[in-house]
Amino acid sequence: MPKNKSALLRYRIIDGCLTNSMHPYPSLEAIQKKIEQQLDKSISSSMINKDFAAMKDIYGAPIAYHKTKAGYYYTDPNFSIQEFPLTEAEREALDFSTALLQQIRGTKIFQQFENAINKVIEGYRISKIIGVSQRQFLQVEEPVRPQDSPYLEQLLQSIIHQQPLAITYQGYGREPKLHQFSAHLLKEYRNCWYVVGYSDRGKNLLMFALDRIKDIANSDSEYIKVDGFDPDEFFKYSFGITQIHEAKPEKVVLQFTAFQAPFVLNQPLHHSQKLLKQNADFVEIEYHVYITTELIMTILSYGKEVKVIQPQTLKDRIKATVQEMAAQYK
Repeated sequence: MPKNKSALLRYRIIDGCLTNSMHPYPSLEAIQKKIEQQLDKSISSSMINKDFAAMKDIYGAPIAYHKTKAGYYYTDPNFSIQEFPLTEAEREALDFSTALLQQIRGTKIFQQFENAINKVIEGYRISKIIGVSQRQFLQVEEPVRPQDSPYLEQLLQSIIHQQPLAITYQGYGREPKLHQFSAHLLKEYRNCWYVVGYSDRGKNLLMFALDRIKDIANSDSEYIKVDGFDPDEFFKYSFGITQIHEAKPEKVVLQFTAFQAPFVLNQPLHHSQKLLKQNADFVEIEYHVYITTELIMTILSYGKEVKVIQPQTLKDRIKATVQEMAAQYK
C-alpha cells in the first residue's frame, strides 16, 4: 500500500492522466504539470518514475512508454487503479472474509469495516456478489443479533482507547454488582459474546457474558492494563470459555470407539489433543485442560461412544451424572 496520503494522491492523478481518452499518451512533462497543478507543489520527474514503479508493484499497473506516440499508457485499456483489479484468488479470499464479517452485520462496527473496504476497493462488491446471495454459496453460523449484544461496540471502543467503564453485572442466580472495569478482550464462543478485563472488585481479570451485563457507563477511574496479558495463554487450558484462576490443568484421557475415532481425529476437541493409542476397536486421546462444565457436557454428548480413562475424579463425576439422568426415566 502507499506509504502516505501524498503518494496515493499522485497515483490517482497519474491514473487519471493515463485513462483520459481525450488526451491519450501523456508525456512525462504533462503528467508532472498535472500533478503540480492539483497538489500545488513542485515534483521531480524522478519522483514520477518512482511512482510508476510503485504503481506497478502495488497495483500491477501495466504502465508502458509508447515510442511512436512519445507518451505513457496502460497496455490494458480497461485498467485503472480506481477499479483496484483483483486476481481470482484474491476475489475468493475477499468473498470468504466478507462472509465471516456477517457475524457482526448490522452493528456500527460492521458498517465501519464495510465502508473502509469500499473506500479501498472502489467499485468492488463487498456486501454480495451481483446476482448471487452470499448465503447461496457460503454459510456460517447465524450471526449474533445486534440487539442481543447492545454493548459490543462500546466495549470494543473502550479496549481500543483504554477507557475504563462502570459495569453492572449480574451472574446467574446472583445479585447485580458494580465493577470499575478495564476491558482487554472481546471473545465470541458458540454465538455468544464475552469480555475479559480487570475488575477493581475482583482484583483480577474477570470474564463477563455480555447478555448478563445490566448497564455500562463511562468511569472516572484509572484504566488498569494487566501487564503480560496474552489471550492465547489466558485460555490455553480452557475447554470452552471457562478460565479458572490459580487452577492447575489436568491430564485427561478419553477413549473413543472406532466409529467415533475419525471424527475426533480430524476435528480435535482441544489444541492439546494428543493421540496415545489406536487400534481396530478404539483410540485413546490425551488432553491437558481444566475440568469444567463445558468439558463434562462435551463428554456426555458422545454418549456410549466415549469412556473416561483418567482422572478418576472425572470418571466419578461422569458416572454420577449418568446415574442421575438414568434415574429420571425409572
